[in-house]
Amino acid sequence: MDIIPDPGDIDAPIIDMPPPRALADMARAGLIIETEGRTRLGDEFRIAAARLHTVVKGSITANERCGNMVLVTSTRPAEGKSFSALNMAASLARTGSRTVLLVDADAKVRSLSELLGLNGYPGLLDLAADHSLPPERMVVATPVPGLYVLPLGDTLAGLEPGERSQPLPAAAEQLSRRFASSTVVIDTGPLLATSDPSVLAPVASQIMMVVEAGRTQRSELEAALEMIKACPKVVMLLNKQAGRARSSFGAYSYTGDYYAKPNAPPPQRPE
Repeated sequence: MDIIPDPGDIDAPIIDMPPPRALADMARAGLIIETEGRTRLGDEFRIAAARLHTVVKGSITANERCGNMVLVTSTRPAEGKSFSALNMAASLARTGSRTVLLVDADAKVRSLSELLGLNGYPGLLDLAADHSLPPERMVVATPVPGLYVLPLGDTLAGLEPGERSQPLPAAAEQLSRRFASSTVVIDTGPLLATSDPSVLAPVASQIMMVVEAGRTQRSELEAALEMIKACPKVVMLLNKQAGRARSSFGAYSYTGDYYAKPNAPPPQRPE
């Protein structure tokens, strides 16, 4: 199934959709662009994506609830979560047999939607407020084959986080069903900064937890993991590992040893 059906086939209100994103937009949002051959960081994302694809495939085969959905979160801000979500989604699209829908669910300054020039367009929050809206009419194509983006939207922006406990999970489930032949990657907020990821955790079959090496405290990680224990599988991605080649994203640098191991124990903080 094409992730974006022919608009003429949809009996729904016309939505002002943005044009497809350009490669420059994707680079500004943090996409690793290997213009001069493969890089070590790109290879690491490809390896991690292959492992994550296996986890998702297992969930789909087992007919688990929202088996095609991956929720991406972290313990706190600035751990490289959105950078990792974008590059993992792109790597999944490049290496897997399924199209990928990257959903922005993190209402922060310099969100993926903002960096991609998608502020003001309808998206996830609009769908959460009105389930009759056609989600395929809000999806934006990218220059990465097989990778599409659903912006954040803004209909629920005025609601307190606690008031999103019903509409957000329902919208996520709707996306999982509507794009059943795709992998749905949802970039949500940090667990210790917003309630959104813990609200969404019960409907996701797997969560990718981004952990900043050498900085995230074990106690913080344990508290965060406790908040998402309703999800059956947690995949950890260790980010900003010292001594590796670097790739810049905004004011931060990201490196990594990446591993995709369900329910792996939290890493120890180095002395």
